[in-house]
Amino acid sequence: MHSYIDTAKSLPETLKFYRRDVITMANRINLNGTSFHGAGAITEIVNEAQAHGFQKAFVCSDPDLVKFNVTSKVTDLLEKAGLAYQLYSDIKPNPTIDNVKHGVQAFKDSKADYIIAIGGGSSMDTAKSNRYHHCQSGI
Repeated sequence: MHSYIDTAKSLPETLKFYRRDVITMANRINLNGTSFHGAGAITEIVNEAQAHGFQKAFVCSDPDLVKFNVTSKVTDLLEKAGLAYQLYSDIKPNPTIDNVKHGVQAFKDSKADYIIAIGGGSSMDTAKSNRYHHCQSGI
């Protein structure tokens, strides 16, 4: 017969797990779409785009990554595979509402059907906000 371990008795009902010896807590991360991280991740971009039949990428990358040729590692792969893209690098740290609006308009104007975000938080925030507004507007 299973029972709650003693330390679980004081926990809220939603945190109690029916196990003999441990309290198990799971972390769930729900990503919309596909996210690749780590060594060799960029090599999967072309396969992913082709598998979904995507035609044109909206590549979000901060200006420094463009300047230091980090972004070109991805765009070179897209070019080699014959995949169209538009680069958007007017990304600011901690994007403001105006930055987001500008990015959303650039995404709409590009007529891209998928987004690639290259870099850290601001690039990811820009890409996510573009996707969110794209979905909300029904475009």
